[in-house]
Amino acid sequence: MWDNNASKNVSRRERQVLEIVMRRGSASAREIEAELPDAPTYSAVRSILRMLVDKELLIKSPQGRANEFTLPMAPEKARVKALHQMVRDFFSNSVGSAAMALLGDRKSKLSKEEADTLMKLIQEAREK
Repeated sequence: MWDNNASKNVSRRERQVLEIVMRRGSASAREIEAELPDAPTYSAVRSILRMLVDKELLIKSPQGRANEFTLPMAPEKARVKALHQMVRDFFSNSVGSAAMALLGDRKSKLSKEEADTLMKLIQEAREK
């Protein structure tokens, strides 16, 4: 997810765990277990966390008797890296194709502020 090699070896469950940690900022194994859909056993959650730490996709920090798990970078930076990877993998590295796919979907909704920001970014990209 954060680099090409690690992301190709991330299971659906591992992705779900990463999404929970990204959303919360940090989480214990119990908190992750509580949020996972169709949660596996607590032992299985701990195994998933151990694998993510081994892959360097999470950092484990002791917090009293439990461990807290966090991302190795700020969540916003992790989101951008994951998005760049998706653009590379699914859109032949074409930012325009990815944006058109998102904006061309009738389910996509933009606020006026978001549309204004996008227009400004497009204008800046044209000028480069």
